Amino acid sequence: MTHEREIIIIGGGAAGLTAAVAGARRGARVRVLERMSRVGRKLLATGNGRCNLTNRNRDLSHYHGTNPGFVRPALGRFGVAEVLSFFEDLGIATREEEGGKIFPFSGQASSVLDVLRYEIERLGVEELGDHRVQTVTQEDGRFVCFCTNGARYAADK
Repeated sequence: MTHEREIIIIGGGAAGLTAAVAGARRGARVRVLERMSRVGRKLLATGNGRCNLTNRNRDLSHYHGTNPGFVRPALGRFGVAEVLSFFEDLGIATREEEGGKIFPFSGQASSVLDVLRYEIERLGVEELGDHRVQTVTQEDGRFVCFCTNGARYAADK
């Protein structure tokens, strides 16, 4: 398969794996660089091991930190319906609990990680564990990631 563009994703957490799926589905060659030995390990702890996928009550007042408005673009582009559709397409049935919290019907974060890993494998995403990115530079219009293990990867995005 010929790829129009190459994408490097730094970090194989929930957002990184979702971005990898989205990029690969659009025909890009995707490589995920994860500092831990395997992608998705932190995902297993989310929602007390149940993996809270989204929340119907997504309002900026629920986000804290020095710049809670930082999430506004993401909330506007990938709403609750899109999140539910994305996971439904992967085979995850969901249930809504008190306060609008939405979890996988299985109640297991591992089921979410399993389908995400299956999908990136099916799509040919390259998953590289033990690759901590130290610096990112631009060379000839491409991004170059230098890892602490000596590896170097370049991509368009």
